[in-house]
Amino acid sequence: MANFTAYCKKVFSRFAQILYLTISNFTKNALWESAAACAFGFIFSFIPITLIIFAVLIAAIQIYPNIYNFILNFANQIESIVDIKPLLNRLMETGSTKSFNIFLIVWVIWMARKLFNSIISSINKVFRSVSKRKSWFNQLLTFIIEFTMTLIIAVIILFAFTFTQIIELPVIKTIFENFQFIFKQSSQNLGTFVLYFILFVSTTIAYRVIPGTKPLIRRCIFYAALSTVSFFIVSFFINLFMNVTNYNTIYGTISSLVLLMMKVYIFFNIFLFCAQMIYVSQFFETLLRSEIYLLPNYKSHGMGNYLRRMLFISPAEIQTLQNTIHLAIGDKLFSKEDKVDYVYYIMNGAITADTSSGLELRTQGSFLGDTQCLLNEPYNFNATALSECELIRFSKEEFMQIIQRSSHATRKALSKIAEYTAEA
Repeated sequence: MANFTAYCKKVFSRFAQILYLTISNFTKNALWESAAACAFGFIFSFIPITLIIFAVLIAAIQIYPNIYNFILNFANQIESIVDIKPLLNRLMETGSTKSFNIFLIVWVIWMARKLFNSIISSINKVFRSVSKRKSWFNQLLTFIIEFTMTLIIAVIILFAFTFTQIIELPVIKTIFENFQFIFKQSSQNLGTFVLYFILFVSTTIAYRVIPGTKPLIRRCIFYAALSTVSFFIVSFFINLFMNVTNYNTIYGTISSLVLLMMKVYIFFNIFLFCAQMIYVSQFFETLLRSEIYLLPNYKSHGMGNYLRRMLFISPAEIQTLQNTIHLAIGDKLFSKEDKVDYVYYIMNGAITADTSSGLELRTQGSFLGDTQCLLNEPYNFNATALSECELIRFSKEEFMQIIQRSSHATRKALSKIAEYTAEA
């Protein structure tokens, strides 16, 4: 029972730490602004992407003209938001590749990349500290994703058209009529299921490919499912409590566009929040080390500082038998002029530092030897246990990784070096 309680406590602590780090980094990266940029890119890219998909389908339309009617039915459904039928008709009539048409093709492709470029830029904000990709590769990736997604959607449209043709066969139609009470509700939900399934697959691919850090596939699938389900729940409640018909009556068809953009913005907020969770989960130990280095001292007040100390003061996730040190009262941790092989974090207890300016007390949450490690100097004081102590030690390489991965840790290290230099 005690082991189960300890396990539950550890799991809850890890979840709380991941959630805090996700919210904190989401705010620091200003990802709500990135979500707005993605929603804005959606406005610019919707019609160009539709035209590219239609251009891919033109060869099939020439063989099966009914596909064009199938697409027009879709265009009629979104006519209240945007009318793309004149563009589709014009595209069907265009048969030559004059210089002006070539210019339009280039323009359409360039405008269609706005959405994908916004998504890649937003995810790069999350993974910029660990991703080593060059900017030119991100631009190439934008066009690859653009054409891959449009091709996938075109193929899905062809499959959907094929499915509608199959269910029109006499035998299948008879089955549907005999079991109408079963298939009526299923047919209504089929389109919604396909839409969210495409959203789930696209999100999984984005989480796996765009970051450049090769997150685990099962992690990408889990967070893509979390993102899709969360958006489905939010959309369900929006549709439940907001009567679109009333808005259309009062404000006209522009209200449909406003509600659509609200849903798109909410989706990208959820999408980027889950991307931030992938980053935190993938580099949790490094972020945890950085967070304990940035812990505020006990003189700092405020709910945020209290919450951070409560969550991260005892980082059990990075503690092992190999890096844990126990000291009794009076035991010496290191002596002055010893070589700095390790940096120490005090989990419990108190250490006295015998410095040139006198005795200093170092308590729970403090680091020992970090400034000397950064300056590549020996310890400049004697460290002795004032009470029973439990410490975690970091090698020089592990500590330098903390500084390199976090700009906030770098700033704190520089400030401590400045104070040390001033005292010297």
